[in-house]
Amino acid sequence: DKNGIICYVAYKNCPLWKNIKNLKNQIKFINKLSKNKDITCGITMTGELCDIFKNRQNGAKSIMKICNNLNFQKFYYTKSQKIFSENPIISNMISMNWHSIGKLIEKKIKDALVIDFGSTTTDFVCVKDFKVQNKNFDDFSRLNNLELLYTGITRTPIIAIEKNLFVKGKEYKIIPEHFADMSDVYRIKKKIFAEIDIDETADNRQKTFENSLRRLSRNIGLDYQKKKLSQLIDIANALENSQLENIFKNIKLMFKNYNLSQNTTLILSGIGQDILEEYLSDKRVKVTLLKNLIDAENEKIKKRATYHAPALSIAILLAMLK
Repeated sequence: DKNGIICYVAYKNCPLWKNIKNLKNQIKFINKLSKNKDITCGITMTGELCDIFKNRQNGAKSIMKICNNLNFQKFYYTKSQKIFSENPIISNMISMNWHSIGKLIEKKIKDALVIDFGSTTTDFVCVKDFKVQNKNFDDFSRLNNLELLYTGITRTPIIAIEKNLFVKGKEYKIIPEHFADMSDVYRIKKKIFAEIDIDETADNRQKTFENSLRRLSRNIGLDYQKKKLSQLIDIANALENSQLENIFKNIKLMFKNYNLSQNTTLILSGIGQDILEEYLSDKRVKVTLLKNLIDAENEKIKKRATYHAPALSIAILLAMLK
């Protein structure tokens, strides 16, 4: 709002890879939110990676063309010194959503490592001496520099977690098909809730506990039977632990690569923050939640906002300019 306080959060499913009309519909939704022409929109994107586009340059141009139909003043987040631009250079804007979190944190904390655990990816943003330290900006370089892991709590297929699982002395081979994803694992674990569980399932069936067990069973070559419940829960536990252990290893590598002191603040955000916080707590690792660094109308909105840290960060950064 006009005082820089978070007052509204919405998380919408927009399967851009199916049809670009899905994005057009979301722009229409935003235009209907308010008739206040003083509203300013901040825009960032990763959707240019979708295979509906010939290449990322083409994707960014197509997305910008649709976003320009917003009825409000709009600025794109970029990596240039002046971070917001009405007419950005495409290469300065592509896949820059993660960077905005660091840009916000560098105004608040001297040394920090942000882990944004989302639906598809986990971003690692390093701030040192009040300055974002990440060396790379494009996904290719960030993947190879361990600043980006393509692992998330909903859309990641379980075959991307492990090819072979060892559970209680028994080996399970994971079929390399997209039968189940991590949202099934976290539904089985009862660690995911409807507000963030917005994507389609692999088989387009309902997001029930039993259906998630069926999908997981398929990925190890079994038909679901109730008598196998404890076995499948053990497999879900192993998949969760494997994913979180991989993130934990990466945190330690980031500390080493950037020569971070043990006093560096570890900040969690994203829709998977609660799951990661619980895991790190068991490891006796102290963390700070992004919600403790922002202002909102109430605690519920504050927490919901940090599930979508890039959007939150850009909103706050825009408000600071006014």
